[in-house]
Amino acid sequence: MLGIVLSDNVLLLMVFWELTLLSSFLPIGYWKHRPEGRQGARMALTVTAAGGLAMIAGMLILGNIAGSFDLGDILLAREAIQASPLYLPALLLILLGAFTKSAQYPFHFWLPHAMAAPTPVSAYLHSATMVKAGLFLMARLWPVLSGTPEWFYIVATTGLATMVLGAWIAMFRDDLKSLLAYSTVSHLGLITMLLGFGTQAAAVAAMFHIVNHATFKAALFMVAGIVDHEAGIRSIARLGGLRRLMPLTFAITTIAALSMAGIPPLNGFLSKELMLENAGHAAWQGNPWLVAALAALGAAFSVCYALRLVWQVFLGPERRDYPHRSHDPGPGLWLPPALLAALVVLIGLFPNRLAGWPVEVSASATTGAVVHPPFALWHGVTPALLLSIAAVAGAWCCWR
Repeated sequence: MLGIVLSDNVLLLMVFWELTLLSSFLPIGYWKHRPEGRQGARMALTVTAAGGLAMIAGMLILGNIAGSFDLGDILLAREAIQASPLYLPALLLILLGAFTKSAQYPFHFWLPHAMAAPTPVSAYLHSATMVKAGLFLMARLWPVLSGTPEWFYIVATTGLATMVLGAWIAMFRDDLKSLLAYSTVSHLGLITMLLGFGTQAAAVAAMFHIVNHATFKAALFMVAGIVDHEAGIRSIARLGGLRRLMPLTFAITTIAALSMAGIPPLNGFLSKELMLENAGHAAWQGNPWLVAALAALGAAFSVCYALRLVWQVFLGPERRDYPHRSHDPGPGLWLPPALLAALVVLIGLFPNRLAGWPVEVSASATTGAVVHPPFALWHGVTPALLLSIAAVAGAWCCWR
């Protein structure tokens, strides 16, 4: 991943890109005696490798148009690239690589199967880091590929469809890691949609949500591992009442899940507000409300599966039929997600101090202009706030 981020040559970037396929394949199949581990590893390798081959072809076309494979030279050739008749083929091929890597619809199915990997791998590679490679690629090439109708309709539409579909499926998953996997698919779609809007404000929101998603989702994956380790099961239908048996784990989970649902004053609320604000300014085929309505629907689904996670696993009557005697683990297991949960709260309360600088740097690099993120817990009564309230209220009514 460091190689991908630091490469200034697209050919070198592709070498590191292919190496991440191997570094994902091996941990997914870590428990090679389990059929689901072997199947998940093969599926991830097949889908992402096929997308990687398409991306190689797209990068070769892009370098041919720009006359150089150095990323710096390519980023200066925006007009030549977008005026070329090869722009659309290059765009489609590169996006195939990005979409397969970041589990965008219709390539989203491989990521839940990758949950056969050990939970720390799921938290790191398949939630916070490696699956973001496709998003990084779209952001890195944003200055030369975005701003066209083709970019908007392909990227924003794919991201919006992935966001809503992933959230819908997550509401009905029984396995803890499967629920979190589909919620990850949904949030990757959210970020892709923001990049697809092609505006500076949307790029800022995308960079901010990458930071926020890494904190709350990695914490939740680690909590899923704790529950599996202590209770001996991950089936939501067989869990309940763990708040008394595992109070510390319950507190960490509640903080991270509420952030995932976009509840103030946590960091997920801030980036969700920015997402809804930018969705409200996006018109699809001249329709000014369709994107905002679907984005709010996806946000409502996220509240539903976050409530389900907390309510059915930790609340309700205490159960006595767990395979193991459940209790909070030692600090070696609870401390990492606790630190992430603390960041969830602190970024929500002090966004400019803690997240302003990485978002400013990354958004400036993405857009090619100096960006000063407008983070604040309160922006007044705005359409984005009203959409957020409607999403939470609708989700709560459906849940009840």
